[in-house]
Amino acid sequence: MEAVPHSHIPASAARPPLGSVVIPAHNESAGIRRCLDALFAGVAPEELDVLVVCNGCGDDTAALARSSGHPVRVIELEAASKPAALRAGDALARALPRIYLDADVVLHGSAACVLLERLRAGAVAARPPIHYASSASSAPVRSYYRARSQLPALLGSLWGAGVYGLSEAGRSRFDAFPDVVADDLWVDRQFAPAEIEIVDCPPVEVAVPRRARDLLRVLRRTYRGKAETAGVDPHGRGRETTVSTLQQLRRVAAAGPHAALDAATYAAFAVSARLALAAPLSGVRWERDDSSRTR
Repeated sequence: MEAVPHSHIPASAARPPLGSVVIPAHNESAGIRRCLDALFAGVAPEELDVLVVCNGCGDDTAALARSSGHPVRVIELEAASKPAALRAGDALARALPRIYLDADVVLHGSAACVLLERLRAGAVAARPPIHYASSASSAPVRSYYRARSQLPALLGSLWGAGVYGLSEAGRSRFDAFPDVVADDLWVDRQFAPAEIEIVDCPPVEVAVPRRARDLLRVLRRTYRGKAETAGVDPHGRGRETTVSTLQQLRRVAAAGPHAALDAATYAAFAVSARLALAAPLSGVRWERDDSSRTR
């Protein structure tokens, strides 16, 4: 059974918010302030209903969120479980549409407001564009993300950005978040490609792994999540994305020697991660990259 959430609740807003933002956070003391500072930049306090759901934290994530100076509600769960955090946030969120935001990515307040307005205007599922912050990463990791940035089959999905938004109609597609490794991939599978919108707004900044072994750890988790959601794919998006990615990767490779090297690097990481799926998990289900989490 999940722990009963304990919340820190500021004074109620003067007017209804544009929407709610649910931020699951597990030991995110390195980045939670940066996440919240960006989210509230240029935003009136009453515009966003923000919940930080600390789950199984052994650090001061909750204290840092409470003392951030921003009007957030902080919920604490004993279990380290992102699905449980999403369910708890949903249960206490005050508004729809709703944004689900990872604590280790940076979404500017202006982008959050544009995203929510678009969801209020008719989009059912949407997210901002992605900017991969890779300047601190090794050459192979940078090469992988240069190739990934050229693959529309991946960049047009909800998953992989650390943030996605759902309208009231979009959120009604499913009941509670299930216990899966990749919630964003599972949610992505609930929608046809034409229903997903990449909103024209400032991009979300995703700090990528610094070393090859860190990237492989993230990719193993991604492919494990894909395998887990294979049976939940009514629109056939998994197979379609795989075929499209291979076709687009060939086009990337044809652009020149440097692009070909990036495409080969992407393929090598993808194959290595898939082969590693056969290895036992040693009790660790959530393979997390800590190299990109810096203050």
